[in-house]
Amino acid sequence: MNFPTEEHLSSIASYSEKHRYSRIRDLVVEWYEKNCLQDEIESFAFDLSKKEDRLKVIILGVFFNCIFQETKALRLFKEMEKAGYLNYQELTNFENNLKHVMRNLERQTRKSWRILKIQDIIDSVKALRELFSEKNDVTDIIEREGVECFIKYLYKELRGTKAKLMWICRECKDHFQIPEAYCYVPDSHVNKFLHNIGFLENLKAFSLEECLQISKNMSLLLGNRYFDLPYMRYHQKKCKNCEKGRKIECQIECKSTNQRTKPS
Repeated sequence: MNFPTEEHLSSIASYSEKHRYSRIRDLVVEWYEKNCLQDEIESFAFDLSKKEDRLKVIILGVFFNCIFQETKALRLFKEMEKAGYLNYQELTNFENNLKHVMRNLERQTRKSWRILKIQDIIDSVKALRELFSEKNDVTDIIEREGVECFIKYLYKELRGTKAKLMWICRECKDHFQIPEAYCYVPDSHVNKFLHNIGFLENLKAFSLEECLQISKNMSLLLGNRYFDLPYMRYHQKKCKNCEKGRKIECQIECKSTNQRTKPS
């Protein structure tokens, strides 16, 4: 983790706060490695030197943004990929293909695959089809105009996609040499965790600029090799129970309990 200069740090947190966040980070990362890492859902192998894989990673980011259950989003994506529906040539028939796969999944699982934001997915893929009609697709935007312009372009074009743009940046980090400051996803679970530990003063619908700042501040003060994943999983598996009044074993210092227990 690259620490900020003292001048920069003073505008974000005092030394004692920085030290407290470091302790919380270490506790949560250790818990994550013991309890979640082996079964982590986010394990992908995109070859971003290939245009087809650059398209897929952005479509998956859209799926994660618009389908509220991770496992459901990933299952639908993989079924679309298996059927050959996620290549550029098939995007003209994306809506029909998506609905066809959803019907098949309903028959297989005998469960509803209704998606509340299905039109956002369809509209976003239409925008991607236009973008990827260009020879260098997203490559030119990143190399010519930089990461923030890339994020702002996708935010403008992809319907409703905001926090997951940082997930797309994380998946593209090595190929495009994107700084880690743009790779922390401030989704609802992460933000609730950050609010519980006092990192965020308020919970609200954050603007894109605010999401970018949260990502940068997380990189500075809570940075780790797994990015936001430990904090997301910790909230999903522990903090949610604590917020509901259930007694759990927890060492982090947070706002959720009446009695604050400092980490040892």
